[in-house]
Amino acid sequence: MRRTAGGLLAFLVMTGVVLALPVSAAPSADAEPVAPSIDEVSLGSVEQPEAEAVVTEDGTVVDAGPDAGVAPDSSVPPPSTAAPAGDGDVASSGDEVAGVPALTVSRPDTARFSTVGVTWARDEGVTGVTVQLRTKDARGTWSRWTELEADDVEIEGAPAAAPDVRGGTAPYWTDEAYGVEVIVQAADGSTPRDVQVQLIDPGTSEADAMPGAPSITDQAHAADALPAIYSRAQWGADESLMGWDHEYAPKLLAATVHHTADSNSYSSDDVPRIMRSIYAYHAVSRGWGDIGYHVIVDKFGRAWEGRSGGLASTVIGAHAGGFNTGTFGISMLGNYDVAQPPRSMIETVGSVVAWKLALHGVDPRGKVSLTSKGGGTSRYPAGESVTLPTIFGHRDVGATACPGRYGYGQMGEIRNLAAARASAFAALIQPPSTMMRNSPGTGAAEWETRRGDRGDQPVACDWDGTGNQTVGIFRAGRWFLFDSNSSTAGPSAQFGFGDPGDTPICGDWDGDGRETVGIWRGGWFYLKNSNTGGVADGAFPYGNRDAQPVVGDWNGDGFDTVAVYQNGAFHWADSNLQALAVGAFGFGDRGDRVVVGDWTGSGRDSMGVWRRGTFFLSTSLGRPRADQALVYGDATDRPIVADWDGNGTTTLGVTRGY
Repeated sequence: MRRTAGGLLAFLVMTGVVLALPVSAAPSADAEPVAPSIDEVSLGSVEQPEAEAVVTEDGTVVDAGPDAGVAPDSSVPPPSTAAPAGDGDVASSGDEVAGVPALTVSRPDTARFSTVGVTWARDEGVTGVTVQLRTKDARGTWSRWTELEADDVEIEGAPAAAPDVRGGTAPYWTDEAYGVEVIVQAADGSTPRDVQVQLIDPGTSEADAMPGAPSITDQAHAADALPAIYSRAQWGADESLMGWDHEYAPKLLAATVHHTADSNSYSSDDVPRIMRSIYAYHAVSRGWGDIGYHVIVDKFGRAWEGRSGGLASTVIGAHAGGFNTGTFGISMLGNYDVAQPPRSMIETVGSVVAWKLALHGVDPRGKVSLTSKGGGTSRYPAGESVTLPTIFGHRDVGATACPGRYGYGQMGEIRNLAAARASAFAALIQPPSTMMRNSPGTGAAEWETRRGDRGDQPVACDWDGTGNQTVGIFRAGRWFLFDSNSSTAGPSAQFGFGDPGDTPICGDWDGDGRETVGIWRGGWFYLKNSNTGGVADGAFPYGNRDAQPVVGDWNGDGFDTVAVYQNGAFHWADSNLQALAVGAFGFGDRGDRVVVGDWTGSGRDSMGVWRRGTFFLSTSLGRPRADQALVYGDATDRPIVADWDGNGTTTLGVTRGY
């Protein structure tokens, strides 16, 4: 007697929505995507410099690219704050590490840019890279030399799985610049290959100076609970830069606090351009497909949406190598190793973190055990378990100073603010739940399970063959299965099968006593005989595109087969090999939601409908009439029925908040 959650209607499924995606009100009228431009200057390596690159060591030219215009063994001119004379000059700060070759380039004339970053071929053995740079403004004046270290932000995954991912520094905001000099060294002896200077022009928009009010309102339980956050649309994100599909963790466990290690001298009007620069550098220059941080907070106390995929969701970012999965990355815009973060910034960081942790039921003062996935910037090797505060600084897990000396000094205050505000957010945020009855008929709920988030699609089946049906989650093409209805239970399996917008179903397709997954998509059923990812074991069309799909054992043979409810009529088949209707009858009204179950323990499933808080159940497919009318739940709930206790009889349930 296998069945699925009733009421999973085609018109109720998500279309690209994962968990609770932010829904943005229209930003300011002038807000529009702005395409950044990236100029790549290739330097090659110390062993083989390219183009205009020059290799120096202790004041002497050691080697040079074919376009450099300088000869080996020539002396490097003493450093000067004046503009270089032109092509053929050699960059020198006077602070190069003695005895270590330096890969340099001097480009006194470039197209306009506002952000500089240096990238190189990803190699976990290259860890000691330092970069010095200076830039020239529109008046021809050169800035002071600035030193950048290898970035402390990293995406997870082996290079073989992510061939476009590159190592590099963090992006550095220069404001408008028209020339650059760069010096790259590796003091620890490691040698970066395929070094590139990335000059990013984020473009301009009238909306940069007038972003309007923060436009994100979030569907996660309580729209008014979400702190004010400017949307990606408001800072002009060009979504065509997106290069990777979203990945989601099964659960949000902690928050990680960062700083961008960037300039602190930006204006409020600069911030949208800085956001576009970071996005272009992370998504394209570093090959991550999107911005790494989930939220960035500027020194004026404004929060900006970073990584796409839903602020309420568990979308995996690229912010703490080895510890990206299950963590929320929030970064303070600027370098807080050299300055105190403003109070308004700390207030906003605490508020956003409080909301995020409250949404996922995480104690801001608690502890959490996280398992490292390794990586070049992680302090811990892959597989090592680390106990951390639920709000921790990046330096707690990475080989980095992030979020800076002064930023890290505010971690206690951030935790205090988050803890003080979390209870207020929790009062507004009501996690979605399934309320079940083990007893036949109506009455009070006897069990409540809280699982997933708004936008998930719950589906109940016997995943492990024990006879008890438990609630699983379908999240935009990814399944999370549970062998228990305890709210604290973790998933027993998770895998990808289906696409966003599909309707999940499940049943015992092969009669082995264990129910497995399937999906309904536009009039087609796709079924699997195992709870694993991959392709369907069987696919066939049945019913109209706008039908409601359901599954049941209509003849008591131990095999589940499909049915559809469309236009107020129920049509069922006795085989999934040749899915032809063997019976049909009218039942209920067109706006009803169909449910299926063995209401009497007879070994055969029959149907019913849900209508605004009342179940109308038929105990036989040969007698299409409502034998029971049971009031249960609220009119705005959704029906989900199953054999919750394994006694062979289907009983009632409703979901709320999905």
